[in-house]
Formats: sequence, structure tokens, C-alpha cells
Amino acid sequence: MNKKIIGSFLASVMIASTTTISAFGAMGSGTVVIGTKAFDLSYANDPANFKEITSAIVDGGMVYVKNFNGEWISNVNGLAASINSIPAVIYKNATQKISFDAADLDAKVTTAINSAAQILAATQAVVKAEISKLQTDVDTAKISVNALLTDAAPGKIRADLLARLNLIKVTNPTSPIVTTPSADVTAPILNSVSLTIGQPVLATKDASGNFKVSLGLAKSTDMFTAVKLNTSEKATAKITCMGKTKTFTINDAGDVTIPVADLLGSYAPSAAGVSVGTLKGYLGLLGNSITLNVTLTDAAGNASTKTITITAN
Repeated sequence: MNKKIIGSFLASVMIASTTTISAFGAMGSGTVVIGTKAFDLSYANDPANFKEITSAIVDGGMVYVKNFNGEWISNVNGLAASINSIPAVIYKNATQKISFDAADLDAKVTTAINSAAQILAATQAVVKAEISKLQTDVDTAKISVNALLTDAAPGKIRADLLARLNLIKVTNPTSPIVTTPSADVTAPILNSVSLTIGQPVLATKDASGNFKVSLGLAKSTDMFTAVKLNTSEKATAKITCMGKTKTFTINDAGDVTIPVADLLGSYAPSAAGVSVGTLKGYLGLLGNSITLNVTLTDAAGNASTKTITITAN
């Protein structure tokens, strides 16, 4: 796919942030068609779907955009295209896949899909069960995973998570045997970190247990509102950011959601958080990244310290 087509496509998907599907069965205004795939603009603009959109562009095929007058425009020359030029496609938005016949006709085949938030919650529950090996955590994770819709995509997210749960060897006894609990000598583990930038953006965990997340795919106008931590047990989290230290309480489920304003203080213009564009401006003065030092301490006094690095690119 040449640079002209990719550049034109990226410009076209910035036309608007939301679209709707027409009640008459045609694809909604603002839809972009790439080869035999079509995307709602909110879906195409979501950084979480960047790889999927890029893959569709690389696979090739004609690119068309439906403008807000309901007219199809060719990406090649910017001129109106005949509706008969539109191929049969699979249209996708955040919650559905819909088959459309050629010429923008609804084939009436709709498949619901899992949201990023559902997948994140189920994955976090499985990670927690893998670490604790407690029957209660396994049961809770199964409920979360079973709530996911069956995924026909190559990743088979639901099937893969269930397979991981089936490999867990539960260590707590199910029979009423009285045992003397051993002393807690295990420090809390930071399982996952996600940033709320419109929707959860999962950070990457390295071999040392530290996390890194990039703002590179987010739009400048997106609001960064919160950071969510998931840990292996109830604890306190002492977080040092930009020279200031604050302590937060992690609940029994191992979760805590921290408003960005509580972390960044005066660097967050409002209680709602900070726009990605504004934050990138701050990061430009700080070497293009900031690091959060997180010390987790459980009730027994066991502690561990990990870092969360947020980069501009």
C-alpha cells in the first residue's frame, strides 16, 4: 500500500469520532472500506485497534470513505464512486461484526463481539487465579471468562483463557481439615496496569515485573483520566511521581483506580484529568517519559517496588 493511500486514509478517518449504522441497512456515514473490510470511525480511530487497521491497509484493496452526505468517495482520486463499486465486506465496530453484500446492502448477518474492557477484566481475573491458585479466585475468573462471547477470531480469547484456568492446580484444600496457617512472607505482586484514555489501555509487563505504556497511538484530544492497578492481594500502594508521594488503598480484590489528578497534582488541569496533547507537552520537557515508582505493602509488612513508565511515543 503506497504512502499516498495510507496518508489519505488516515486523514479520512479523522472526519469524525462516532458514526451510526443506518436503520435502512446501509453502512453509516463516515464508514471506511479497505478491501473487503469496513470499519466504523470510532473503531478505526481507537489506538487499541491500530494493528488491525494497519493490517487491513497492508493487505491491499480499494479504499472508499462514505461522507456525511451518504456518498461513497474513492481514495485514489477523491471523486464520487458508484455504489456498485463497493464490494461485499465485513463491517466492524466496537460491539458488532455485520456482513454487507456488494453495493452497500445489509446481508442481515450480525455477530456481537467482546469489548476491550470485558477482555481486560477477564484476563486480569485469570492472572490473579494463576498466581494465588485459590479455588475462590479460579471460580471468580471462570465466571468472568464464561461471560465473554465465543470468539471466532484466530486469537480465540475466551477459549485460551479457559485453557489457562484448566491448567491451574488449586493449592487450598476443599475438605474441612484444620491447618495452622503459615506466616505470610510473600510480597504483593503487581499483576497489571491500565491507563484510562477513553477506554482501558493495557501496559506491557517486562521480565522484571516493571510496566511500560505509550501514548503514541492516542489522539491529542483524548482525556487521560485514571490509572488502574491490579495486585495479587490487598495492600497499600505508595506511588512517587514527579517528586511527590501519595499512598492509596488496594481493595480485597487487589484493585485500585487512581484519578490522574491525584497523581499529577497541578500538572492535571482539572479533576477530570489531562488531555494526551497537554501531557505530551509536559513529557517533552522531561525526556519524553515519566516514571511512577510503586511500592506495594501487604498487612504482614511484605513489600515490593516496581515502576510504571509512561512514554510520549
